[in-house]
Amino acid sequence: MFGKSSLKIVSLVTTTICAITIISDFIGMLHRPQALSGATSSIGTKVPRSSIAKLSMLYGEPNPLYERALAANIPHNKNFGYSMYVLREKTLPGYWSKPAYILDQLLAELALPQEERLKWLVWFDGDIVLMNPKIPLEIFLPPEDKWGHIHALVTNDHRGLNNGVFFLRVHEWSVWLMTATLGLEIYEPDTELEFGDQSAMGIWVLEERFRANIMHVPQRWFNAYAGNRGETNGLFADPLAPQSKVHANSIKEGDLLVHHAGHKSLRAQRMAPWMDVAEQHLPQWELELEETTYQQEIADFWKTEAPEESQRVDKMIKQEEKKKADKRKTQAKIEVKAE
Repeated sequence: MFGKSSLKIVSLVTTTICAITIISDFIGMLHRPQALSGATSSIGTKVPRSSIAKLSMLYGEPNPLYERALAANIPHNKNFGYSMYVLREKTLPGYWSKPAYILDQLLAELALPQEERLKWLVWFDGDIVLMNPKIPLEIFLPPEDKWGHIHALVTNDHRGLNNGVFFLRVHEWSVWLMTATLGLEIYEPDTELEFGDQSAMGIWVLEERFRANIMHVPQRWFNAYAGNRGETNGLFADPLAPQSKVHANSIKEGDLLVHHAGHKSLRAQRMAPWMDVAEQHLPQWELELEETTYQQEIADFWKTEAPEESQRVDKMIKQEEKKKADKRKTQAKIEVKAE
């Protein structure tokens, strides 16, 4: 998708970014962000610290709803021993603080002795509402015997990559993915990035340099949308009403979480009912893992669908190329009319 010269430029840039980040990381290693209150369940419980940690960010004007959404992680973290680190200060314009923060955490872990490192980091956007604290993140990890080379688990929606929630292995490969994502906007300024860092990452996950170590998994697993429930449309789905229209990426009772992506001006109205339900810990939503369809779905996926990843990515690339071609044609027509 990119020419070789572009790849070389971005490689040089990302190497520079990585070197600078390593230096700053070592300087600040003793000042790592504190975990979300109550997030490290190994303190005061019998649950050992997990090898998975969560990352998120929340800064700017106080937002009680987003704070509640963060707090909804605490029971989940206590149940399974997850540490959770939250960026509280904006470091870059837009949402570019996100890949920068992930990169910082990766480097902090890789600087530790191997036996002390986390194994995976899971990113959670601020508009996520965790609905079932009984679902362990470990169930989504790739089976190491056959899929140990997979370093990232990502999901797509109808627009392409949605990185509201994704898994990254603590590995040098992940460092390069995040540095490549950070470097794209500056050193490929003509590349259209409709959704900023998400679009940049979306480009790289389809590139030859990275695609062999990435698995696209069903979006509903850990990045589900609200879908259609009750008599309301998808923007204002009622979590206490049954699904009125089933979509493959729509949350169902017992699933881990719901992501309220897009429609920023309506987000509070959309999130609030789900936040209320999550805080009530209703039994129809907080099913035991064995009562959900997760285990069978996940086993079936790694057996039958995961081997088709290369073909899926080839199809995604063709779709992206078609989108670009269609956009160029549309732009050309507009320019002709303007003459």
